[in-house]
Amino acid sequence: MKLILRRLLLLFIITFSVSSVAYAEQVNQKQGGTSEGIVVYHVKYDYNAISKFLGISRKDYEKNWNEGLSIADMAEKQGMSRKDIEGYFYNFHYKEMQKWRAKGVLTEKHYFHLVYNLTAEIEDFINRNPNRIS
Repeated sequence: MKLILRRLLLLFIITFSVSSVAYAEQVNQKQGGTSEGIVVYHVKYDYNAISKFLGISRKDYEKNWNEGLSIADMAEKQGMSRKDIEGYFYNFHYKEMQKWRAKGVLTEKHYFHLVYNLTAEIEDFINRNPNRIS
């Protein structure tokens, strides 16, 4: 009796799993779903350009970084407003995203998702320094 119940349970689980997957695929197709894939937006920063924008040499940038100063700290030390440094990075990302859009890599959906999260990412980037002693 136990063997029959186990087999019925196994058959039920397999049947339910397969039908769920098929149903999910059908729903996606009915709703016009496509397999857009995932876009990983990753940019490489030019630290020479960042140093130049901050008005310091790359050597001074590295010295400040090793002392635990963040990009925001360096900007403040140079008398720059927070809005100026944020604007620099917004402008940088805008140009990069437009390049990706022109190549067809970013769909509108991906683009707006990235823009939505951009403020938090920029804030994190300009405030972060793993060399900082808290």
